[in-house]
Amino acid sequence: MSSIYTAFCNNTTDLQSVVNDIDRYDRKRVLPGNFVRANSDSSDPEYHLYHLHNSGDVSGQFYLDGKEMTKVSDGPNAVGEYRYTASTDLLEYYDNGTTPSALNSSVLEAGQDWDTLKTTVCKEQADLMRSYLDRPIYKRANTTYQGASERNYDFIIVRINAILACADLVRGHDPEKAQIIEEMATNPDGTGLLDKLKRREYVMSNETSFASEKGVIQEISLHNSTTGYLEDIKLHGPPNVDYDEVRVVISTGGTFALGTTSPVKYDVYVKNSNGIRMNKVVNAEQVNGDYQVLAYGARIRFQAGYYVAADEWSIIFQSDELPVGTIKSGQVYR
Repeated sequence: MSSIYTAFCNNTTDLQSVVNDIDRYDRKRVLPGNFVRANSDSSDPEYHLYHLHNSGDVSGQFYLDGKEMTKVSDGPNAVGEYRYTASTDLLEYYDNGTTPSALNSSVLEAGQDWDTLKTTVCKEQADLMRSYLDRPIYKRANTTYQGASERNYDFIIVRINAILACADLVRGHDPEKAQIIEEMATNPDGTGLLDKLKRREYVMSNETSFASEKGVIQEISLHNSTTGYLEDIKLHGPPNVDYDEVRVVISTGGTFALGTTSPVKYDVYVKNSNGIRMNKVVNAEQVNGDYQVLAYGARIRFQAGYYVAADEWSIIFQSDELPVGTIKSGQVYR
C-alpha cells in the first residue's frame, strides 16, 4: 500500500551534498564464510547447491563480492540464484562454477537494496519533519515559484530532509558522526535548521513573512535583450489584501535612460472574483525612475535599462490580519 506522503529530497545528489561518501553506509552486514555443499555426491543435482546455516536474516538481498545475486522463491538451480528460509534460518545458493573454499573466501554480505533503503529512509525522515514542525509543508510544482533550486519544495526543506536521512543511514556504522550530522538539523541548543524553521526564523514560500507582506518580486517572462528591471517596492503600511499576485507588464518597450524622457510604459493587473491577473488597475503608466503607482498602497521603482513590450513581473503580496513578528525571551538581572 502506497502513502500519500513522500520525501522532500532525492536519494542521490541531495544526500551526497551532505555526506559525499554516503554510499559507504549501505547497512550491509558480512555473512560468515561457512557455506557447505547441500550434497557431497558429485552426481547429485544438489552438488552445486550450497547451504549457509544460521545465516541470519537475508530476506533482503544477498551480495557476492559486491554483486547482487538473484533472489528466487523456489529451489535455486541456476548460477547466482539464492533463497532464504526464515523458519530454518537457511541461505541456499547455487553456483556450478565454484567450490566451498572459493565461495567462502569471497565477500559475502546481506542487506537491503540500496536505492530502496535510501528512499525508505528519506520518507521516514520527511514524516519526522512533518510531526516536528506541526504545520503544513506544501509542494510547489509550478516552475515559476520554485526559485533558484528549481525543486518541488523550499530548499531548506530539501536540505533538512537530506541531513536527517544521512544521519539515520550513518548511525549504525558511526554513531558519533551521525550525531554531528543530525545536529546540523536539530540539537539541544536549538541552532539547527529544523529548530530555526520551527521557530519561524526561516519561513516557507507559502507562509507570511515580512518579505511577503512587503511584496516579493519574481520574473515571469523577460526578453533576452531586456536589461532593465524592477528595483524596489515601497509600502507605508501592510497591504490591504490577504493574497494577490500582482502582475506588472511592459506595454510599450524602449530604452529608459537617466536624463531623457522615457518611452517605456507599463500596466498593472490585480485579481478579481474570477481569478488572478484579471483586473487592470494601471494603464500605460510612463516609467520615470521614481517610486510609481502599483497596487494595494504599494509603489515600485524601475531601474534604467532596455525594456521590451510584454516583459512581465509578478509581485506576490501575502499578509496576516496581525503584523508578522518574532517573539524572543531573555533574562534580566538586578
